[in-house]
Amino acid sequence: MNLDNELNDSLWTDRYGKFNQSDGLSNGKIVNIDGIVDKDAYNPSLCKYDDIKILAFRCEKRESQINDLINYHPSIQFAEQDDNLNWKLSNNIAPFDMLEDPIFVKAQINDQNCIVFGGVRAKMNSDGKIDVNTELYKGDSLANLEREPFMIVHGMKDVHLCQLPDGRFLLCRRPIDENGIGHAVLHIVDTLEDLESINENIPPVVIELSSSYYGDWVGINNAYILNDNNIQWIGLLGHVGSSDENGHKHYAAITYKIKLDDLINGLVTGVEPTIIATRACFEDGPQKTPVLRDVIFPGSLEKLDNGQYRLWAGLSDTRIGIIDIDNPFMFDK
Repeated sequence: MNLDNELNDSLWTDRYGKFNQSDGLSNGKIVNIDGIVDKDAYNPSLCKYDDIKILAFRCEKRESQINDLINYHPSIQFAEQDDNLNWKLSNNIAPFDMLEDPIFVKAQINDQNCIVFGGVRAKMNSDGKIDVNTELYKGDSLANLEREPFMIVHGMKDVHLCQLPDGRFLLCRRPIDENGIGHAVLHIVDTLEDLESINENIPPVVIELSSSYYGDWVGINNAYILNDNNIQWIGLLGHVGSSDENGHKHYAAITYKIKLDDLINGLVTGVEPTIIATRACFEDGPQKTPVLRDVIFPGSLEKLDNGQYRLWAGLSDTRIGIIDIDNPFMFDK
């Protein structure tokens, strides 16, 4: 299919047969960050704890690309809202230099509240290939994070955690298969300390999530504990991606909903993603390159007082977008 790099939602409905929002959804807005000057902000993660709300995001100049050793300089920056609810670059939290795509998890360790924060560090090696590692840091707040990672997952991005009700952790990894296609693999680990040896001792797989359409890839961007009719579920926010014959990339935001007991007991099979948003759902804006025009990279789901959810996402590798949507986990499974 030659999409000619257009924003084409039919790509996803043709392949996955469902779009879990109203037809013609296109009221997504771009969020501006005061203080970043001539840089782009994208791929956000909304961090909520202790009754405060902080936005972490990838920040870099438009010309910053990994194959350009001179200009490549990403960082994870932080923004806070002022009295008028405008987002401004934070002076209270130091950025993480040369990290991309923030990760945020609240946890409780030994009856103490803890924050796990992380990002992806990418480098071009001498063979012209890109090496990626996911680094995770701990602290009691974003301002007090330890600046040495307690865990590095080598050769992988889209690594995410969610603490389960029994205190253990759901670990989402994204290995690449022999065809270069990424798929999501879920594990359960007992403690954060177990993650320190994750590269040598990979825990058992509880479920693998891959696309039913050959050539598409999937990744998990966040995970949530849900309660629906007194049943506990895992809600996964992720993305599905595809490349056309011109090399242009096309992404959609997706969700999965899995019964927690079934996941723990290894009883889950045949889980398919549900599309919740595409790039066309948001107002137009710049793109880092034409190849990335049709990219949406979901970061967080924020539950609103009216029962809807606000999706925070990166758009075309240049902007942060928000869109209020119906419950993205309200579908039959």
